[in-house]
Amino acid sequence: MTSRPSYCQLEALVDFLEQNPSVAKGLLRTLQAKLETKEKWASLATRLNALGGAIKDGQGWAKYWAEKKWALKKQCAQTSASMRRTGGGAADSLPALSALDKRLVAVMGGLDFAAGDQNLRVNPFPELVSAAQDTRSFSPAVESSVISEDSDMQHSMQSVTEDPGPSRIPRTTVTMSASSTPLPSNIPRPRRRVVRTINSDMERFSNIEARRVEAEMTAAQAVAKIAEALLSVGDALKEIARKMPEP
Repeated sequence: MTSRPSYCQLEALVDFLEQNPSVAKGLLRTLQAKLETKEKWASLATRLNALGGAIKDGQGWAKYWAEKKWALKKQCAQTSASMRRTGGGAADSLPALSALDKRLVAVMGGLDFAAGDQNLRVNPFPELVSAAQDTRSFSPAVESSVISEDSDMQHSMQSVTEDPGPSRIPRTTVTMSASSTPLPSNIPRPRRRVVRTINSDMERFSNIEARRVEAEMTAAQAVAKIAEALLSVGDALKEIARKMPEP
């Protein structure tokens, strides 16, 4: 028995996620939806295990998808960052997405799904946004303003002269100029730091997503056991009522 899914299993998993995009995106939050999701993963596990390859239960396949989803999110983020560095051109030396991976990315909303949903209350990448804002703060307008102020200062200091009196010899005007070293036209941007931040965030959120899936499965199992216990209590009460003598 291998832990690596076969191609047939992956293809069937992609078909399932395309037919259930809410399950793929983890948007089902109500108790009823969680129970239905658990049943769907259990049913899918039976079909996938019959295809040969990896053998997992429903929770195992859900966890596999959570890890796969965050790996795709990381790869899409790296691709987008590389394309920005090359001015929109081809990404440099990054592995291409397979046909199945492209279908999964399409289910999640395309290459831009790595940026997250703008309507979410919590921003999943606060460090990345902060770093990007710090980078954008050094704009060409700021550089132009600094150069302009430096030029005005130099001009005003050159125009300062001492008015000689009638009994004094005029002095030679001493001028002061700013440093002749030109300001750099392009301020280096901390791209490597942003990429490292992306990698760290992706790994952290991948672990969070895996733990969330595991917790939801555990909660669903607990609710199912409670429901079974209540049914047993109900049956016992009916049996007691049936055996009681009529008044």
